[in-house]
Amino acid sequence: MNLTILGAGRMGGTILRMLVRGSGGAWKAEVCEPDAKGREALAKETGAGVKFVGQAEELSEPEVVLLAVKPAMLQAVAGWLKGRKDSYLLISILAGVTTEKLAAEAGSMARVVRAMPNQALRQNEGVTAICAGPGAKKGDLEVARKIFESGGYVLEIEEEQMDVVTALSGSGPAFMAKWAEELADAGVRAGLTPKAAEELAARTMLGTGAVLVREKITPGQLCAAVASPGGTTEAGLRAMQAGIKDLAEKAMGAAVERAKQLACGK
Repeated sequence: MNLTILGAGRMGGTILRMLVRGSGGAWKAEVCEPDAKGREALAKETGAGVKFVGQAEELSEPEVVLLAVKPAMLQAVAGWLKGRKDSYLLISILAGVTTEKLAAEAGSMARVVRAMPNQALRQNEGVTAICAGPGAKKGDLEVARKIFESGGYVLEIEEEQMDVVTALSGSGPAFMAKWAEELADAGVRAGLTPKAAEELAARTMLGTGAVLVREKITPGQLCAAVASPGGTTEAGLRAMQAGIKDLAEKAMGAAVERAKQLACGK
């Protein structure tokens, strides 16, 4: 199937690498990336099987378009999208941009699906939420699912939940990494070497996620299993309790609000 990727920055490049790594030749990819250095770097990574261009006008007629430009650039590529002669599937990963707005900008030939992946696709541990938009059929959702399942878990949701997903799992890797950084820094202040503290924090986070997912237990259940009455874990959890809930609310709220602002072009 012919796949066109518009924008190969951080997430677009991650998705391209994921597809080249795991698709088994299922996709014939063309990539439009205006930044010459970015194109050259990706071309070296992905090999001769991917065609790179600097302008959308150099692209072929696509069956599937993966829209991975910055939200503010949507109007800049809208003319090319509207100029398509045949019906095509448009999969957008633009934060905050609704399927209704995408359909209006892309024109009547587009069948719209919205997706929100995260950077864990790099390690085949990604999570991606998808939802159907104007013109999209069940088969279109399956195509989107197939793309992102090559890099992890895919969940179908309602569009009104997408901004929260953007905040929780889209921004989540950075939130988790920040917590690991703070734990490691606290470990250094308590006497560990930086290398040991960083390794322990990262691997503890990795293992915790694996336990939660593979054993299908809740975070609360894991907390209870680790925290013996009167023990060290219980003491630490009690110290955290005063501020961690408020901190999570603030981080999620700020990210959700920013997603809504992006939808308004701010």
